[in-house]
Amino acid sequence: MRKAIYKGWIDKLIAKKHSANIITFSHNNIYVMPSLLGLGFLSFALLNFILGINYQNNLILGVSYLMLMLQISSLFYGYFNLHGVKLELRDIKSNFYGNHNECKFKVYSQKPIYSVSVVSADWEGHGFEQENIFETSFVQVVRLNQKKRGKYSGGKFKIYSNYPFGLVNVWSYLLTDKSFFTYPAPLKSELSLHESIDMSEDTELLANKSDSLDEFSGLKPYQKGMSRNRISWRHFAKSQELLVKDYVGDSHGVSLVLDFNMMEGTKESRLSQLCFQVLEADRLGYEFALHLPNAYTPPGNSEAHVVQCLESLSEC
Repeated sequence: MRKAIYKGWIDKLIAKKHSANIITFSHNNIYVMPSLLGLGFLSFALLNFILGINYQNNLILGVSYLMLMLQISSLFYGYFNLHGVKLELRDIKSNFYGNHNECKFKVYSQKPIYSVSVVSADWEGHGFEQENIFETSFVQVVRLNQKKRGKYSGGKFKIYSNYPFGLVNVWSYLLTDKSFFTYPAPLKSELSLHESIDMSEDTELLANKSDSLDEFSGLKPYQKGMSRNRISWRHFAKSQELLVKDYVGDSHGVSLVLDFNMMEGTKESRLSQLCFQVLEADRLGYEFALHLPNAYTPPGNSEAHVVQCLESLSEC
């Protein structure tokens, strides 16, 4: 009961002081205390003090005083090592199940920093560690491992240091509101070219147009949001101009439909197959729609459209 109350109080304190995507460490958000090694060090200092008193040995007493002063100095050095440092969470990259979700941090400092680490306090993963840092700013990545697909909140990150000598623990938190997705793992399957036809036009005419869906018609300037898989890299290498491949039928009301009900297997297997088909349709430059039991994504072929489809698959 007491443990739950204490944990609730700590969570409220962190939410109040550390809810931000950018945090500058100062006296009101840095926490310092002796580490286990530091507590052992203090125990030996106390033992030396007792021995010095009992045997009236000034040399042993002097050593105990020096050990105490070293521990106290370590508390100050550890605090000032982190004080004034600015940490910014730039982005959390969505990824496919089985791969890491990467959190990109940027650290700003006007002075050298020593032995700084950042890890996720909520998710299993790997943080970064820096033994000696002399740059005024640098970018580092924390990798998160998710056990299943879905939408997640970035949650709480812990920033800590054991500088100097490992005698102290100095730490702080960053509580972010950024979210990210873990997409289903792509499962290779044949791309089913089921077409959705706009019935407001002549069906026979559209059928003829659909036959030329793969027919290359020319190049047009690249605009933000267009699929990068359709960029003509050969032309870019020659002229340094971004052009995308245009196909007959791209804007004639004919598009592909990737349908959950057309897949076979378990729910997770179907979503993985659809994930592969979304990537494949984008690679081939097709315009496609995605039909799921709980959502429908209209036809499109831009990067934003692909991301929207992958996010829908994650939340299905």
